Amino acid sequence: MDEARALVEKGMLDESVVVAARQTQGRGRRGRKWDSLPGNLFMTYIYRHDCPLSIAPQLSFVACVSVGEALRSFIPPGNTITYKWPNDVLLNGKKVAGILLETIELSGQEENAYLIACGLNITDFPKDVRYPATSLQEESILLAYEEILNSIVISLQKHLMAWSEQGFSSIYTLWMRDAAYIDASVTIDLQGKIQSGIFKGLDKDGAMLLKTSDGLMTINAGEVLAGGTHAFSN
Repeated sequence: MDEARALVEKGMLDESVVVAARQTQGRGRRGRKWDSLPGNLFMTYIYRHDCPLSIAPQLSFVACVSVGEALRSFIPPGNTITYKWPNDVLLNGKKVAGILLETIELSGQEENAYLIACGLNITDFPKDVRYPATSLQEESILLAYEEILNSIVISLQKHLMAWSEQGFSSIYTLWMRDAAYIDASVTIDLQGKIQSGIFKGLDKDGAMLLKTSDGLMTINAGEVLAGGTHAFSN
């Protein structure tokens, strides 16, 4: 991601993909360290668009459904791909990929540059993490590195075009179709404050709708720590 940013700042503004065989300063959301284990995929897609900054976070959902679609084209029956709000892809209920989005505001340009990064656990996964993780290999799914990389890029290009032309509605439908924990109890970390409730899906912009004892909350930033206990009340 740092290399992609450097390329943009040097004037390389066309859409491109930057891939690292390994990372020495891998990071996730909120500046957390991302364990860059050998054999896994670390990529950043450079995307230019003139969308308002307020809707740019939707690109994380575009990336999630793109990675999910790419994985589904390879994994055998009996395995499930779901999406954990706001930016994780789960394989059989465990995190297999994470998305990180950063913005570069381009002075004097009509468009901004967006860095859409994906870390995918192909051969290994971190064990000491807040949320259960896995890898393709751990789930007995063997894929060639180049094969899954090419599939993700093609899928990403397709869904970015759909998002650009049609807006968030098509991405919303795909994400909600395979959302983890819909109508189930979840625990959310709101930057240090813990909140529990029933996950009711997304609003039209991608914010989480959480039903609590105080009513329906709209959450724009947070992290799902746990979930899966279904509630039977409306």
